[in-house]
Amino acid sequence: MSKSLLFSESFESDQLALKEYRVPRYEIPFPVVLNPHHEYAEKAAVQWAHEYGLDRTPAAVQRLTDMQCGMFSALWCPRLDREGAVILAKWIIWLFLWDDIFDDGPLGRDPIAFRAALVQVDRALTEPPGPPDDSFTLPLARALADIWRELHARAPESVRRRFPVSVRIYLRAMSDETRNRAAEAIPDLNSYLRLRRVNGATRCSIDMLEGLQGVDVPDSLRHGLYGELRAFASELWLWSNDTFTVRKDLLYRNPHNLVLVLREARGLSLQDAAHQAAHMVEQRMRDFVRVAERLQELVDLPEDPHSRAKEPVLRGVRMLKEGTSGYFRWQETTLRYRRTSGFITP
Repeated sequence: MSKSLLFSESFESDQLALKEYRVPRYEIPFPVVLNPHHEYAEKAAVQWAHEYGLDRTPAAVQRLTDMQCGMFSALWCPRLDREGAVILAKWIIWLFLWDDIFDDGPLGRDPIAFRAALVQVDRALTEPPGPPDDSFTLPLARALADIWRELHARAPESVRRRFPVSVRIYLRAMSDETRNRAAEAIPDLNSYLRLRRVNGATRCSIDMLEGLQGVDVPDSLRHGLYGELRAFASELWLWSNDTFTVRKDLLYRNPHNLVLVLREARGLSLQDAAHQAAHMVEQRMRDFVRVAERLQELVDLPEDPHSRAKEPVLRGVRMLKEGTSGYFRWQETTLRYRRTSGFITP
C-alpha cells in the first residue's frame, strides 16, 4: 500500500483534471436489447424501497432517482418476465444503496460500525429464507431478506446454494476496503485487481441473473470455460465502471478505483490513466468474445461435456452477452454517473 496524496496536496490539481476528464468510449460487439417492463419495474421497486424505509434520507432519494433501477434492470436482463424485472430492480436498489453507504459514507471508514451492520446483513441470508421480521433494525438487512426470499422461490437449486456464498464473499471483501479507506491508502495494482474481482458484487449479481432466468449450468462446467466467461464479464463491468465513477470517487475520497490506482502506480495523468483502464477493458472484451465463441462451438461436439448441457450453456452465454451490452448502455446514460454537482453524502 502507498499513502495517498489524492485527497490532500493534489486536491486543486484534481479539480482541474476533472474539468477536462472524459470517460473513454467503448465499442460493444453485441446488440442492446430492452425489456418492455422497465416502467413497471421502476415504479414497483421504488415503492418497495419506500415500504422498507430505504428512502428516508435526501441522499437515498437522490440516489434512487439517479440510478434508474427499472431501466437498468431492463437493459441488464432484457428477457425477464415482469415480476422478474421487478426483483432485479429491487436488487439493484439494494446493491447501490448498500454500496453507497459503504463507499461514500462513514460506514466504509469505521470497521467497528461496518462489522455491526455486516452481522445483520449476513443474517438476512438464512437457508431456507424466512420472512423479514422486526429483529432487523437495519432497513437494508430487512430488504435483503425479502429479495432473497423472492429469488429463492424462483431460482434453481444450484443458484440457491451459490447466491448466499457469493454475497458473503462480497461483504467480506469490503473489510479490506474499510482499512484502506480509513487510511486513505491506495492499493497497488495487483492487490487492487484481486480485490476488485470480489468487492464489486458482480459474482452474486450474475448468480441473480442466472436464478431469475433459470440458467442452471452444471457445477462440473463452472470451473472451466463458462466460469471463465462469468469472470470476464465481471471484470468488464467493474473495470469500465471505474472509468465512469472517477468524479464520484475523488469527491468521496474513495481510493478503490482502477483509474486512480493506475495513476498512482504509473505516474500518469488522470486522463491517461483512464485510457489505460479502457485499454484493459478492450483486451478483456476480446477475451470474452473468444471464450463465448468457443463455448458456442463446444455445445455442438457430441464428445464434449458441454454438449450434454447445451441449452443452459447457450442461455448463459446469451445472458452474459446481453448483460454486458446492457450494462455498458446503462453506464453511458444513467444520471448516476452524469451528475457533476449536488452530491449528497449518505
